[in-house]
Formats: sequence, C-alpha cells, structure tokens
Amino acid sequence: GSGAAGRGRGLALPGPAAELTCSARLTVHPSIQPLFTRKLEDLLVMEGRTARFDCKISGTPPPTVTWTRFGSENVRVQREQGLHSLVIVHVSHEDEGQYGLSAFNQHGQAQCSAELYVEEPLGPGDSQ
Repeated sequence: GSGAAGRGRGLALPGPAAELTCSARLTVHPSIQPLFTRKLEDLLVMEGRTARFDCKISGTPPPTVTWTRFGSENVRVQREQGLHSLVIVHVSHEDEGQYGLSAFNQHGQAQCSAELYVEEPLGPGDSQ
C-alpha cells in the first residue's frame, strides 16, 4: 500500500489563507501601556494589626511604580514580579486614609487608589 501515502498531497492551502500569517508580525515589538490586572481594594483593619494593599500591573516595558501617602514609618513596599504590595504593620488611626499607586512607562500611565479604614478593637477591658 504505498499508494495511500501519496493521497495527502492534494491538501495544499488556498492562497488567501497564507495572508493571515502577516498579522502575526505585530506581536514582535509589543508596546503596552500599564494596565491594572488586579486593582487595589479598600481595607478595614483592626488597630494594631497589619494592613496589606495588593495589586497587579502589566505593561511592556515593565512600568515604574510609585505609591502615594506614606503617613507612617511602618510602611513597607514589596514587589514580586507583577504583584505590588504596600504593607503597613501595627496600623493606627493615623494610617487611615486614601492610598494610591501610579504606574507609568513610555507608552502611558495608569492610576488606582483605595481607602484604609482602621477599626478599634472591641470588647471589655480595653482601657489601657
């Protein structure tokens, strides 16, 4: 049965289908402005606990990220690939307010913000 192998040759693609490959060349040099794939969310945190704002940002080239509102010395900024975090340890009422983040690269910029609300610990015997 060598005759069966020759039959497949008739399946040449019609001309127009070959043109589709041209559009793929656009992806070679991506120019992507910053985009939040996960935005900051408002937080309600018990006083004395740790607050953590998380967001994810994509963009090519990777955007430069700036946080706003550092009211406290207990603030740490963490970055893990596309995940950006703002961590506030031992939250107090002075840390309450709006926290923002801006990301920019040569193609544009994106901004996002969220509120931090601080809750007083409840329960009897809290008079210290």
